[in-house]
Amino acid sequence: MITTLVRRAFSEAFLAQLLWALLALTSTAVSAAAQTELRGVWVARDGLTSRAKIISTLDQLAAANCNLVCVNVWSRGFTIHPSDVLFAACGQRQDPDYIGRDPLKEFLFEAHLRGIEVEAWMEYGFMFGWSGWYGGPTGVGPVLTANPSWIARDQTGNSQVSDGGGGFFTWAIHEHPAVRQLLINLAIEIVDRYDVDGLQFDRCRYPSTSFGYDATTSAAYQAATGQLPPASPTQTQWKRWRADRLNAFHQDLYSAIKARRSTVRVTDAPTVWPGSYDNFLQDWPQWVTGNSLDLVYPQVYRTTLASYITTLDQQLAAVPTAQRSKIAPGIRAISGTPTADVLGMVAADRTRNLPGHVFWYAEGLYDDLPSLTSQYFTAPAAVPLRPAAWRPIPILRQDNDPTTSLTGFGVLATNGANGGTAALASPTAGPSAIARFTMPIAETGLWSVFVHVPTTGGYSATTPVVVTNATGAERATLNQLPATSGGWNEIGSYWLQQGSTTVDIGASAGAWVAADAVMLKRSRFATGSMQRVGNGTSGTYGPYGLSLSGRASIAGSLRLQAAGAPSAGVPMLFVVGFQGTVAPLFGGTFYVVPDFTSFALADAAGRADLSLTIPPSVVFRGLPIVAQTFVLDAGAIEGVGLGNAVSTVVQ
Repeated sequence: MITTLVRRAFSEAFLAQLLWALLALTSTAVSAAAQTELRGVWVARDGLTSRAKIISTLDQLAAANCNLVCVNVWSRGFTIHPSDVLFAACGQRQDPDYIGRDPLKEFLFEAHLRGIEVEAWMEYGFMFGWSGWYGGPTGVGPVLTANPSWIARDQTGNSQVSDGGGGFFTWAIHEHPAVRQLLINLAIEIVDRYDVDGLQFDRCRYPSTSFGYDATTSAAYQAATGQLPPASPTQTQWKRWRADRLNAFHQDLYSAIKARRSTVRVTDAPTVWPGSYDNFLQDWPQWVTGNSLDLVYPQVYRTTLASYITTLDQQLAAVPTAQRSKIAPGIRAISGTPTADVLGMVAADRTRNLPGHVFWYAEGLYDDLPSLTSQYFTAPAAVPLRPAAWRPIPILRQDNDPTTSLTGFGVLATNGANGGTAALASPTAGPSAIARFTMPIAETGLWSVFVHVPTTGGYSATTPVVVTNATGAERATLNQLPATSGGWNEIGSYWLQQGSTTVDIGASAGAWVAADAVMLKRSRFATGSMQRVGNGTSGTYGPYGLSLSGRASIAGSLRLQAAGAPSAGVPMLFVVGFQGTVAPLFGGTFYVVPDFTSFALADAAGRADLSLTIPPSVVFRGLPIVAQTFVLDAGAIEGVGLGNAVSTVVQ
């Protein structure tokens, strides 16, 4: 009887519970003092089925004080978002399940609305196709169907890797230059187009040590060593060479992303050491020590606390003590892992002073969130390695806010309006009718401006919006007519000075206009600051002006808007250069050493626009840009007016 009781008392389950309790007590002081902690969650395809699903997922994670989501963007051989890079490779632009939507754009908007960071998670890495998902005539997926010479093979010539259910995966050749460049280009495209906080690459490994016997890899190995690949896939030198080449790819990926936007966090989620190297040639400790990532999320996916701690300590032992601050373990939070053990895993990470944790995955985590929130994530935490308020909650002002001034607009209860009411201007409202939203600016920098339209639509197709920014006042036109315009509409990105700015919504002759709400979201795209230089001269209707908006970064777009032309159709000359000057001209001052010019005709408001796209090459970083405008106007000195100049520097 006594023996039975002793065995029961020291059963694995009892030890796990006891160990969890001790860890929880030990970590109390740590959690109380914690200022930063990575609380990440993976969101897979099933979390992207609709905008409503995205909102539901993020609402739950935000309520639990999670601060990072890794969202799937490269899966089953397709991008989930529309991609020109994918289209160039295979003639398809997007996963067929998401055509007509941009789930990444939707996810970024909703996550940043809640102050949550987003990493674009390239889940499939070198795995380019699955026979069970639009695999095409041979089941290898669109990219490999279009590029069959990219298909990876083992020592028998086989290319199929079982999916465990009767289908197969097909991997691309890890050593093929075009394959490597495609993956880097996919990552760069995301970093250039989307305001992501990080880029996470996954499956930077071989499906097994048996692969690498294709012609491309064999030739590369022979060129490097003078030998053909050995018959044994586990031969020491052959294993080491393939792993080192994956290390080199990871470094190339890291460097390419950082060259584009240094603030983008680069991460990976490898399998656990030492099996990662022994079975998959994935030597991720070298990524840590070689500085080819910022954080790493090893998949310490264990169902019991005891096995988790054993495996976690193996991972920490694989890197120098000074580098352990880069390790945020992946925790298995799906069916089969009791909540008590999930809590114990968090405690184990904290007692080891690790930067945080990432949970696999959202759909399995919901049952654990109440306990996590009440015991560990009791208050919000900042993401490590970030300045304070990196993703602040957006600034929102509604039509009935005390700081909003209305001239010619009336506030009415409106279906689908933000907050239930909207300021409305009738079709007969005059040009002086304005709804002015005064927006506080906490930090000088790049901000995205959004205007909310009631979800019913049916308002003016030419609603005027004027944003006052660091270089002047810029006018945009918002189409409020279709029902699809309902919700938040992005007007553009503007360099705004700390303090306050105004966003004006004007009336539109012959149509109703809704001035519902305005929102500012802090943008983390790279850009140079935008400055106004000098003053313009005056003409028939007062001074001429030039404003600058957009983002001054490689692959970014800038918008110049000239104002003050005496009538529609008047030519306005934009002068752009890469060096400034100061020279008297036409009764004013000319500030640009011209490098190119462009004409545009003024619209009915006396304005004209010019768009500039900065080439996607790092050689343009640090390039100054200066611009100014000339206007033909009989009311100006010598019949030619000068606008103020604007300047920026490409970042």
